[in-house]
Amino acid sequence: MSSEKALEQENNLALIQLVKKGDTEALDKLLNIYIPQLNSFFHYIHVPEDIIEDLIQETFERMIKKIDSFDESKRFSTWLMTIGRNIYVDQYRRKVKGEEIIAEESRDNIGSDPETEVIGKISVEELLKSLSDKEKFLIEMRIFKQMPFADISEVTGESETSLRSRFFRTLNRLRSIV
Repeated sequence: MSSEKALEQENNLALIQLVKKGDTEALDKLLNIYIPQLNSFFHYIHVPEDIIEDLIQETFERMIKKIDSFDESKRFSTWLMTIGRNIYVDQYRRKVKGEEIIAEESRDNIGSDPETEVIGKISVEELLKSLSDKEKFLIEMRIFKQMPFADISEVTGESETSLRSRFFRTLNRLRSIV
């Protein structure tokens, strides 16, 4: 670890100890340091602009609740970004499940138009239903958000090779369904 990063980690650990004791000034300092970083991180992973502020707030709320579980041998910024990413993934999962419910309701109302019936039968939501949460997240990041595998690897902590393999297996499985 470079001396600059070591100093940053040392300062963070001192602030974290104070936050654990209820020091609101130390919490304010952490907020001032990490709000811009979280904002950049969420932009980097192409989170919709209208939910970034809420995600930042939820990330800090969860950080405060879980601060005692922080492993001081790890970098605080990585831990915090992981919390933020997990919150986003959870929201994405809830959104996809909500879209699946809407898709099911709309299929119940499909008319006799053949084109509409085909579209109703093979919808994106239906295809996504057949995927695991990890596969859905990978498809979302790679296809819809057009993130490079290197970036997805950084966010998920998985190797690029593993992600590429899962991505191509998932695509082949989806092709066989269609």
